[in-house]
Amino acid sequence: ALPIITLSEKLEHNNDLERCGGFAYLAELSKNTPSAANIMGYAAVMVEKSRLRELLVVGNAILADVHHHRLSALEVAEHAENALFKLSEQDIIQSAKEIDVTEALDLLLSKLESATASDNFITGTPTGMAALDYMSCGLQPGDLILLAARPSMGKTSMALSWCIGALLGRPQKSVFIFSIEMPTEQLMMRLLSMRSRVELSRLRSGDLGDTEWNLISKGAYELAEWRNRLIIDDNSAQTPATLRTRARRYIRKYGQPSLIMIDYLQLVRCPGMENRTQEIAEISRSLKALGKELGCPVLALSQLNRQVEQRADKRPNNGDLRDSGALEQDADLISFIYRDEVYNADTNYPGQAEIIISKQRQGPTGTLKVQFDGKYTLFSEYPEGGYDLGYDYRKQSR
Repeated sequence: ALPIITLSEKLEHNNDLERCGGFAYLAELSKNTPSAANIMGYAAVMVEKSRLRELLVVGNAILADVHHHRLSALEVAEHAENALFKLSEQDIIQSAKEIDVTEALDLLLSKLESATASDNFITGTPTGMAALDYMSCGLQPGDLILLAARPSMGKTSMALSWCIGALLGRPQKSVFIFSIEMPTEQLMMRLLSMRSRVELSRLRSGDLGDTEWNLISKGAYELAEWRNRLIIDDNSAQTPATLRTRARRYIRKYGQPSLIMIDYLQLVRCPGMENRTQEIAEISRSLKALGKELGCPVLALSQLNRQVEQRADKRPNNGDLRDSGALEQDADLISFIYRDEVYNADTNYPGQAEIIISKQRQGPTGTLKVQFDGKYTLFSEYPEGGYDLGYDYRKQSR
């Protein structure tokens, strides 16, 4: 900037000083000129005012929706949540930290040193199934995990088994379950059957003797130990915005989760999309962003297309994912459940299920065998070592 003395002399030399208001006026202008030293503060004020203007636009849009009598209260709320969700996503993008390659390398080496020093190979959230945990090193923070199957294969039961593994393996953290399909009571009945080893059909009918009640008491005590850690939300009208809002609310109340389960993805709504494919793509992208923002794995259950039923080999693959190829693209780990006894009553493999890992961004793929006990809808470790990885995970050492 030109010093005020130099400027005044230049103006006086050209007989323009008085015409410009004189030296006193120049001094006043100089005093009121913002300093470059405060430029970051000024920029922050501009960003804040810009956000407030955007919120004002959203507020006016909400008012317009309210006066639009053809929209229900739920539709107005969904529009508002989606608009606010997009604004908050912009904040996340703008606040993203740039990390130099040396800093990123230091962080990586530090994690590798910690993993090497530990006797536990599980770096993520454990599922309670040793073969799967060895194959994946646990469900990793920020990952989107798809668990897909045809009806009656046991998607919900498998996911609940993983949730139990997370609760037992990460006792300082919580688990959030967004059960869009099933009410809380049904979900708790399944959990009680799994933990107490009382047949689910007997729990439903109330056909219970003293032996069953003793088992139920023990199972109920175990479940009660997870109060304030196992959080079930059975709201049936979920959008990406409501999932994010509720998850953040639960984090404030119950602490950081080790796992978020969503049952199931195709029941999440995303208003404003032109077609179902775009809607599922947006939901998939939002769930991936949710896990990354909250720093925990997101386990999303998914349906499969009916075309799998028309093949001789009914084991599913990535092409069977329903409604959108975006699911295959966004997911970090894709797993399928296959039980031969669902299709073949005289199967040679009763009580056996397969977990097919068809995609894993940071690890191997393969098929794992587990046991399934339909009386309790319970998946458990296969006694002979459920793996088809080219090696026996039980013989690997650190």
